[in-house]
Amino acid sequence: MSLIKIMIMDDDDEYSFNLCNSLTHNFSETLLVNYCSNSYNIEEWIKKIDPDIVLTCEKYYLQIKKYFAKPIFILSSGITESSFSEIPSIYKYKEVDKIAGDIVNGFINTGNIIKNTKEKNTKVTAVYSASGSVGKTSIAMGISSFCSLSGLKVFYLNLEQFQSTNFFFSCNAEYSLSEIIYYVQQRDRNLLSKLPALWCQDPSANIFYFKEAKHPFEINELLPGDIEFLMNSLKECGKYDLIVIDMDSRFDSNSIEVFVNADEVIYIITDEEICLHKTKVFMESLSMLSNTTGQHSYLLHKFLYVANKVSNQGLPLFPHFISKESFISQIPFNEIVNSKKFSIMGGPEEIYNSIKKIAGRYISSQPGG
Repeated sequence: MSLIKIMIMDDDDEYSFNLCNSLTHNFSETLLVNYCSNSYNIEEWIKKIDPDIVLTCEKYYLQIKKYFAKPIFILSSGITESSFSEIPSIYKYKEVDKIAGDIVNGFINTGNIIKNTKEKNTKVTAVYSASGSVGKTSIAMGISSFCSLSGLKVFYLNLEQFQSTNFFFSCNAEYSLSEIIYYVQQRDRNLLSKLPALWCQDPSANIFYFKEAKHPFEINELLPGDIEFLMNSLKECGKYDLIVIDMDSRFDSNSIEVFVNADEVIYIITDEEICLHKTKVFMESLSMLSNTTGQHSYLLHKFLYVANKVSNQGLPLFPHFISKESFISQIPFNEIVNSKKFSIMGGPEEIYNSIKKIAGRYISSQPGG
């Protein structure tokens, strides 16, 4: 991603140093930050750094303005002299993510556009099933965790109406999927630059994600064009090797948009009669749609199947309408260890090895994987 070059000039050197380090550590994808500790060579510092924005205390504002025609923001301690009241300011003692957000918004509001330079070729995998309670979210999370712990940069995107993101991750961030929904609906052309301040990162698994929306109905406000804009923004930010999309079980225009923009779709199926019926109806509906419109005839070829919680008696049921070549994993049902107490379907080692096998497809496809 392209960087906004920042120069910090404050009469508190320790503050300048700490702010520079914090912004660099947390927002290196968007901000390139330098601080100046010597006010005698301001003109030389400006020529050397060539910043896009200068953050300065009031003391150095007029001096900087002589040599710098781009945006200057006052680092305010909360008490501003009347002569500087019309100059854009940022309160210097608030959280670093809010300071970063103010910098990006200030840069955009002055008429600038942040262009992206793609760093990675991102693969998008959607995890879907037309039937509920098949282990879709657990498998999506498992793939994300294995790939992330193997060194891949992974984004987990939950598009279910009733999400469990906050169950798996603990995030106290101010922003959530609600803000993302607003920005994609507005087709915010600078969403790429805002993403680092909006996503969360799990410290243990190192997975990136959005905090759950404030209300589950908000996800229903998204239209297919919004889905496409969001998926493209995450891909174009150039940060991720893999995006794993945890989809809702609905089959509508939004889910078709995910299928179209994903590189592949992992369909989770069980040998329960209701799941088999819904899967058969889904495949027939998608095939009918393809034949009718001619626009989605290639979609069924994107589907790969994972048979989850499968008994030996259930395995022969699948080839009737799904080819054996389309299955990439079969996670067995182990009746001995299955219990309501632990909510385990199959032995832990079997589940571990099965999901590891699925994740290995993405790990091995990366350079050095």
